[in-house]
Amino acid sequence: MKLRNCLFLAILTSFILVAQASCQKQAGWRGEISQENGQTIISNPKEPMYSGQVLSLEKELTLGGAGTSGEAAFSSCEDVDIDEDENIFILSSKDAAIFVYDRSGKFMKKFGRRGQGPGELQSPVSLSIRDDLLMVSSMDRKISFFTRRGEFLKSFSIGQYLLLEAGLDSTGNIYGLEAGMTGDNPAVKLLKFDQEMKLKGELASYLIPQPQKGLDPFMGFPFFQIGPEDTVIFSRPYDYYFEYYDRNGKLFRQVRKAYKPVRIIDKDKSEMKQILPSHPDSRFAYHPGCGRFVCSDEGWLLVQTFEKSEAGYYIFDVFDERGRFLTGIPLPGEPKIWKKGKLYCREEDEDGFQLLVRYWLKCKL
Repeated sequence: MKLRNCLFLAILTSFILVAQASCQKQAGWRGEISQENGQTIISNPKEPMYSGQVLSLEKELTLGGAGTSGEAAFSSCEDVDIDEDENIFILSSKDAAIFVYDRSGKFMKKFGRRGQGPGELQSPVSLSIRDDLLMVSSMDRKISFFTRRGEFLKSFSIGQYLLLEAGLDSTGNIYGLEAGMTGDNPAVKLLKFDQEMKLKGELASYLIPQPQKGLDPFMGFPFFQIGPEDTVIFSRPYDYYFEYYDRNGKLFRQVRKAYKPVRIIDKDKSEMKQILPSHPDSRFAYHPGCGRFVCSDEGWLLVQTFEKSEAGYYIFDVFDERGRFLTGIPLPGEPKIWKKGKLYCREEDEDGFQLLVRYWLKCKL
């Protein structure tokens, strides 16, 4: 997870340099629901609805690792998606390729190769599948389209836009996070394009906090997910809240959570020094409220906090489809997708090889 954030930090370095609403209580839930400017605001307290372990993980499948060889062996796992048959697609930036496995984990095929020609990839960072269409976005300002079978269809140069990651909705619209400027301030913007990469609008803009402090490895970044019915969810990490936009780009909902800031300690700095040895110490005192998140196909959110379990795993907050904070669960890796009741996480083995692990996420409620 830190490695991915470091990529974002590197991209943003250049930009950094240059009437009270009525509320109703929900039974068994101590949050509040209100209406503000036509939006529904779900405000959650620090404490979850349920204490104790109400969710459990059952490991089902592991892909990759030192024991994998031949064409089935991927060197990295930047992004993951599954299709309607639960075939698993892994995007490897180091291999500049997509690896495909069936739902049982059997290797099926690999497609893509390094380069800048038709069907070739250069520093790919995100993968998105809708029906038979597979889209890959790359750091060389290019969007490429394939079929699920690996047949190359087309690619576009996205010119002025530097997309940190991108995703497809059910009608073929493309959403992307762009590193750019808002006035004189460095910012990350959530943009919407058609399938010809013509800009349809800007949904949200997030100003980089304290840009005068320069590049900081603990700086918080916004992320987005495309949820059920093409709802687009955008995070604001230091405020710990999520904005929900409908398919027409209208902001209709916010999910907020109170939190206690987690201080950046010497151990955090030491671990970061191993990744960025020449980087100065952080000038931020606290971590942001939240980091990456995934949205399930039922609308639940799994959100990284910067609290850790006794085993040293990050605690992830779990919200139901109504935006209520249910519980927290420690995860040994970075969740990539959550579909059909199964959670796919990027992890590392003892030898430092990246793995993709699939869990059955069981709810005891």
